[in-house]
Amino acid sequence: MKKLISFILLLVMLVSCISVSAGAINVSISQGKDALVAQWQKGENHELDYRAYSPVKDENDNTKYPLVVILHGRNSGSHEGEQLTASDFYKWSSSEYQARFKNAGGAFILMPRTPGGNTNTWANTSFHPELMSLIKDYVAANSDNIDTSRIYLIGWSMGGAGTVSVASNNSGFFAAVVVIAPFDSVTAAQVKSMKNTPIWLVTCTKDTTASHVTFAKPFWNSVKDITNIPSYCRITTFSKYNYHDNGHHRVDFAVGSDLLNQPSDCGMKTQNAKGTTIKTNENESIITWLSSQVLGEAKESNVCHCDCHASKGWTKFWWAITNFFNMIFSPSKKICACGAAHW
Repeated sequence: MKKLISFILLLVMLVSCISVSAGAINVSISQGKDALVAQWQKGENHELDYRAYSPVKDENDNTKYPLVVILHGRNSGSHEGEQLTASDFYKWSSSEYQARFKNAGGAFILMPRTPGGNTNTWANTSFHPELMSLIKDYVAANSDNIDTSRIYLIGWSMGGAGTVSVASNNSGFFAAVVVIAPFDSVTAAQVKSMKNTPIWLVTCTKDTTASHVTFAKPFWNSVKDITNIPSYCRITTFSKYNYHDNGHHRVDFAVGSDLLNQPSDCGMKTQNAKGTTIKTNENESIITWLSSQVLGEAKESNVCHCDCHASKGWTKFWWAITNFFNMIFSPSKKICACGAAHW
């Protein structure tokens, strides 16, 4: 009897997720926000309500699509559906943006909302088991069409803090993460658990809500020190972002626009963790970068795995001194504390 009840409960959960997989509508971004938002379906699972977009065309579509999970900021979850309508991520369901997802030509997008709206945030780790259960049930319900090697996690503000926490505690689940204006400190231990995960950080140097100096910059310095895949990790920095009446904190709008067509005076600059400047365009955007990341395939040759460059004390001091002189006399040379020239 217990087995029967458990089976029925599982079916109920799966059906609640399956309902979001109705055929995708080919809507152009030129048709406007209302038409794009109408493509997203409502759902509820594990006490979390969500909006979701499915790229599946019809019952005969057997394409394996990636899944993007997006965690909203604190002030974007007061009401059901606000996590979508209060951001620009609805654009990602447009035919133009969907076409940028490599290999599949589309992606599932899941935007859950924290329980209690603005009274709770994704930085609250007590919600993370429910979130992971929701994601896994959604994947199970759409198992014919979701590529489990290409599940990505994005979050802004408090959702950025939640993204780091969730990804670091579920190493080996997400193929890549995008952290936008994180409103919390990131520990070296968290970065170390993601040292093989491609990370794209987006920040504004004038952000007075989630300070760039307090949160984003130390996070990026840890990524540069610890990551095993520096050419896969990226940072986009804005020197100005005040275009949505929300101050300089809402750089999630830039990501919602795939970092394209930004105002010329915003000072947007993108680099990887090796310091190489990257010119963003439709072939080098957040979406194309995300969709090219496959779980476990991000590897870099000639990278030191000893972790001594992330150590402390005399070893760290000597490494810093060595690199200081290299910057002056041999700018192209960077030496790890172990002696390996792996940059």
